[in-house]
Amino acid sequence: MNRILSAFLLIIGCFTFASLSFAQTPWSLQKCINHAFEHNLQIKQSDLGNDQADIGLLSAKGAFLPSINTSGSHGYNIGMTLDPFTNEFATDAIQSNSFGVSSGLTLYNGFRNHLNLKRAEIGLELAATNLERTQNDLILLISSAYLNVLFQEEFVNIATLNLDATKRQVDRMTKLVDAGAAPASNLLDVQAQQAADYATLISNENARFIAKLNLTQLLQLSPEEASTFEIVIPSDSDMESSSLPASASQAINHALNSFPEMRAASLNLEDANINLDLAKTGYLPRLFGSYNFGSGYSANRQIPVGEPTYDLAELGQLEDGTTVYYSGVTADLTPVIPLVPNYSEYEAISFSDQLSMNINQSIFFSLSIPVLNGFNTRAGVKQAEVGVLQSKYAQQSTKQALTQTIESAWADAIASQKNLLAQEAALSSAELAFANTKLKFESGAISALDYADSRTRLDNARVNMLRTRYDLLFKSKILDFYQGKAITLR
Repeated sequence: MNRILSAFLLIIGCFTFASLSFAQTPWSLQKCINHAFEHNLQIKQSDLGNDQADIGLLSAKGAFLPSINTSGSHGYNIGMTLDPFTNEFATDAIQSNSFGVSSGLTLYNGFRNHLNLKRAEIGLELAATNLERTQNDLILLISSAYLNVLFQEEFVNIATLNLDATKRQVDRMTKLVDAGAAPASNLLDVQAQQAADYATLISNENARFIAKLNLTQLLQLSPEEASTFEIVIPSDSDMESSSLPASASQAINHALNSFPEMRAASLNLEDANINLDLAKTGYLPRLFGSYNFGSGYSANRQIPVGEPTYDLAELGQLEDGTTVYYSGVTADLTPVIPLVPNYSEYEAISFSDQLSMNINQSIFFSLSIPVLNGFNTRAGVKQAEVGVLQSKYAQQSTKQALTQTIESAWADAIASQKNLLAQEAALSSAELAFANTKLKFESGAISALDYADSRTRLDNARVNMLRTRYDLLFKSKILDFYQGKAITLR
């Protein structure tokens, strides 16, 4: 019995721990944005652009350094061949080795390396602006999805309140019908309204679920995390829209001076100008210097071993025809004909000695002056000039599009602000009208259909007011964003 009880308690404990592990604190808007920055795939891909730009910058800096390469070989020469280290023909299989170090450096190429370095630095800045632009787009997406969840939450609350109110009317009408104070048709009408309200609640709950699903997908949450996902419900004061600027100029000035779209357009124009300068270097000469150091070993290179024997050198004949030989010097010690030494044994020079004996070095300079290359350089320059014009137009187009977007956002926000005042007045009137209709319905002065019509008008007024309120909230936050303010609900 104790074992069964212990096992049961263990199972209960495991389920409790699992539920606590999956439970999450509600997510604020800022928490959603921070999480998306860490886990969003588009952000990670944009961040890889920074890594690629760093690699490009390293490569551009490396172009200023000389190239250094080492080489080595080991082989056997078989058959008639010229030994490069003895300069003699060899017919036997001869082992040979060679080792070398070479270095080269571009001394002048029209400052092409400097231009490439500048271009790589611009590429690093462009990668940073692309990452910032991706982050900005994600902020707007997350904010819109977050506000949509809040919006749908409001609809669920309204539908719940309506269903509760209708349930009370059903209970009241049931008592009146049972007491014979009201016809049964009134009860049927109210029950029909209750069923409609319940269907509306289910529909709104489904819309809320879809809104949450969209947000959790943007956050890339796991199914377990998404199943317990809840957002922080801001207070009414937090949901107040920001005060709108008197004109769009403030937001436009800030965006044109600091937004990544404009910085990217300016950097692209600068990059196009550098590309033009690079194309023009095709007209300039190039000077290259190189240095080589090497040595080697050949088994065919030998030295004699032991004492030599000499062949006497014949000097000439005397007047009587006697042949005269000298041992290498005349009587007065003046050299005449050297003796030719003969060796019976030879041995190869050692590997280490040959490496020091066979050292060779060389320094070369090469100059290349372009004369004619099929108009390739001229065509490249013309294409680069077109690229500069394209970048200028793209910069102007980006400025124009950003200005128009902010102007439209400001105009939409002003219109939404005016619309909200009208919708609030309409809601106030609908609430007063419904309150009066409710009293008439409860006193039996009007039918359930009239009551339902009044409730429908009230619901429509609530929906229109909420939609306008959230529309204004989002548009005011967008204007804050264009003015350099963070989008928050605090």
